[in-house]
Amino acid sequence: MISLPDLHDATLKSVNFEWETAIARLRFKTGVAVSEVAVVEAEGVTSLECPRLLPWGPSNSVNTTAVEELADGQLLTVEMQSGDVLEIHCRGVVLKRES
Repeated sequence: MISLPDLHDATLKSVNFEWETAIARLRFKTGVAVSEVAVVEAEGVTSLECPRLLPWGPSNSVNTTAVEELADGQLLTVEMQSGDVLEIHCRGVVLKRES
């Protein structure tokens, strides 16, 4: 199981899903000089839910992130401060850093 860094208050910059490779990439601006950008990759994606309904009002900041082990893979959850919850069912999650 992967342990994600604390991405609370990070800015979600983009969500990119490559249909052919079944890889979803979530790019975050962290505001931390050592790792200004974090990229979370979900590999072997079988389901991607990315609502933008803004039930708590507009925000592009992260509230919480989690990776849960499931019998058939993993569930990556990103709760935004807007109240929207992104859910990605996948084979595995990888964290990459960019400077």
